[in-house]
Amino acid sequence: MVPPLSPAAAAAVSSSVHPVESGQDLASVLPPEVYRTCLQAFGYETLRPHQQAVLGEVFAGRDCLAVLPTGSGKSLCYALPALVRDGLVLVVSPLIALIRDQARRFALNGIPCAAFDSLQSADEKALVWQHLARGELKLLIVSPERLARADFRARLKALPLQLVAIDEAHCVSHWGNHFRPDYRLIGHYLADFGAVQKLAVTATATRRVRDDIEQALRLRSPAQIWAEVARTNLRLKIVKTEKVAAHYTLLLQTVLHEEGSGIVYVQTRKQAREVHRLLVDAGIAAEVYHAGLPPASREAAQRAFMAGTARVVVATNSFGLGIDKADIRFVHHASLPASIEQYVQEIGRAGRDGLEAHCTLIYGSRDFHIQKFMIDKSFPDLTLLIEVLAVAREFIGGGVGESPLALTKHLRSVLAVTEEELAAALEVLCREGLLARLTGSGGYGDYSEVLIGDGYCEDEAAILRDYPLRKGESMAKLEAMKVYAAATSEQRRFLLDEYFRR
Repeated sequence: MVPPLSPAAAAAVSSSVHPVESGQDLASVLPPEVYRTCLQAFGYETLRPHQQAVLGEVFAGRDCLAVLPTGSGKSLCYALPALVRDGLVLVVSPLIALIRDQARRFALNGIPCAAFDSLQSADEKALVWQHLARGELKLLIVSPERLARADFRARLKALPLQLVAIDEAHCVSHWGNHFRPDYRLIGHYLADFGAVQKLAVTATATRRVRDDIEQALRLRSPAQIWAEVARTNLRLKIVKTEKVAAHYTLLLQTVLHEEGSGIVYVQTRKQAREVHRLLVDAGIAAEVYHAGLPPASREAAQRAFMAGTARVVVATNSFGLGIDKADIRFVHHASLPASIEQYVQEIGRAGRDGLEAHCTLIYGSRDFHIQKFMIDKSFPDLTLLIEVLAVAREFIGGGVGESPLALTKHLRSVLAVTEEELAAALEVLCREGLLARLTGSGGYGDYSEVLIGDGYCEDEAAILRDYPLRKGESMAKLEAMKVYAAATSEQRRFLLDEYFRR
């Protein structure tokens, strides 16, 4: 094991934190002991753009927010400190598949690493704690929901924590206000560990999202480092079609002319089934992936794609985060994405090996209206939210909670709303932290869920005041995507830079 960084070595790294050109010799950038570790563990003799700047800030002990394209080596920025400094690096990551893949890759690089996830047995979790207690691990990867557990944080406090890395940090802003409120509370949870250093990394973040991440994670005067959002090896093309038949014909011909593996993104589950059938009927080895499928079906589709037995995956935006497949040769869109952030994240999964990859967006005017309908559905009227919240809290009272079934039955008896409207309202109240959804095991593998009246929000008045703005922000993102799609190829690069830097 390489010894921890000396103060002199740390100063040597932090003295030059400007972005570097691709291919700069590591030996001229890093102190000898850090260079040797980077070469031995990762095989890197050159730095990718901006890695030097991020590593400089991390070794200097400063909080940092790094916005770097997919495939630019973000994980090195916390894996290298894990190897050369004393203490544990905690990585907060969004998905079980990503957590397990990261743990596997770090282990292959010789980094003592483990993870906690909800699919592990009690014995597997106990073994991880034993390794942690003996100081045998350098990296630990968990989900935000694991970090949310007070008992987990209490045990972790007994360990020397040197750095917390929040991977896919844009989820703090995008998911924290939606279906995973624990993302928004990461900074609150990390307060238990005092002034621990934090590194937030993501591939896309506008100025508003960067500010949101900084505030939610409680970063202390962080350095902000970012690179160009669209890699030069991606060949981008956008085509507008108005007739459905012509749209699907063009999509099919586009996929047929491609070599290698790729992803086709669609708006809805219905469209996923239609496009999947189109490709299969044309003799293309394709799988379908969306959130409405059973977990086993989704996992099988992902395994087939990773193994190469499926050349194409047709998917909604629920697919792709954490997919570590460097040789994806194309990512096509069969409809208009909901935002430029989503579009950039998805095309960024192509060509991570640095070779040429194709990204074609085929859309029509109808796509905009479908996305607008989905936004409307996700944001029930504020008056309805306030009514549902009041009646729900009165019904729950000071008890330990109510089952969603009992609460829904009561709400429908009091309020003149449909079951669909009520489900949407309860979802928003839970994601905003005004109500809390708790899940526990009954001991035989069955899970029960209750809703309690006191959520985790710190400022209820502010949430209710700002709620209408959230819908406006989603519509503004959709409008920006519409403008980008309609622009000329020369205008699009300018629009991308403006969008993420403003």
